This record gives sequence, C-alpha cells and structure tokens, in this order.
Amino acid sequence: MSMSYTTNESETFSIIHARRIASRVATDLLRFQSFYGFPSDKSIDDYEEELAVLLNHDVLAWVVYGFQRDGKWTEATVRYTALPGGTLVANDDPGKIRPNLDIAGAHFTSFLDYNANWSNKSQAERAAIAAQRPFTRGTGSEPPLENGYWVNDLNYTAGGRGLGRATARRFG
Repeated sequence: MSMSYTTNESETFSIIHARRIASRVATDLLRFQSFYGFPSDKSIDDYEEELAVLLNHDVLAWVVYGFQRDGKWTEATVRYTALPGGTLVANDDPGKIRPNLDIAGAHFTSFLDYNANWSNKSQAERAAIAAQRPFTRGTGSEPPLENGYWVNDLNYTAGGRGLGRATARRFG
C-alpha cells in the first residue's frame, strides 16, 4: 500500500520580502564600495530603501547601478531585472562583484525604468509611492554600455518575486 499527499503553500508578497531582496542588492553595492570606494553608506541605504519601495508596489522593470564614463556604463556595473511573480529560480547568495576593473574618470550612479504597473497607477498613487522614496530621480534616456554585453549571473528572490542580476562584460 502506498500513500501520497500534497501540500499547497501560499505566501503574499510584502514589504518584508521586498526588503529581503533589496538587502541582497545592498550587499552587492557594499562590495562595490569595498573594491572601488563608492557608493557611500548613505547612498547604499537610500538605494536599498528605494528598491524595497518599488518592489513592494511591483512597479520596477529594471535598475542599473555602477560606474559611468562619458555617459556610458563601464564594466563595473550590474543590472537587476524584476522577475515575473511565480518565477521559480534559485535564491542566490549576493556578491561576486569583480574587483580591479577600470573606473578611471568614471562616477557611480544609477538608472531605472518602471514596468507597466507604474503607468496603470493614478497620479495620486504614483505620488504616494514617490513620497516613500528617500530621493527623487530625474528623467532621461538609458545609457548604453561602454563596450560589451550583459551576462545573467544571479537571482535574488523572496515571497514569489525576485530580481535577476546581470553583470556587464567587455568584448574581447
């Protein structure tokens, strides 16, 4: 005689899950700080809080953090793309930021884009989300890579949602 059983587990995404994912990104940013001296502790805290707010409201399409030179991302850059809810991927440990990359003449910055959920929100809803963020972002066009391509390498997940990380790599 054999027996089997099935269990279902349901979890609602919350600010706690958003903070868990954002903390992994903050760990990556601390590695940048360790290797390159930037971003500052205050900037890391602000980026982490902003990311948690955007993830909690499910309005982030992607965000890039890294060094720009002449308006282009250098190889010392990471990109996080929001994974669709219910995507089953491993929850990786943060880190693996590469040291000793050329950042001469570059500055640390960030750029993000919103998903369709942002456009579907009312002006009042967008204003309420913006009020929760630690800083205000401007608008602009997505900067290109200086020389190279994106390589998907890690995933950070919690509560059925997550971010896929890609690192910039140089051609040749």
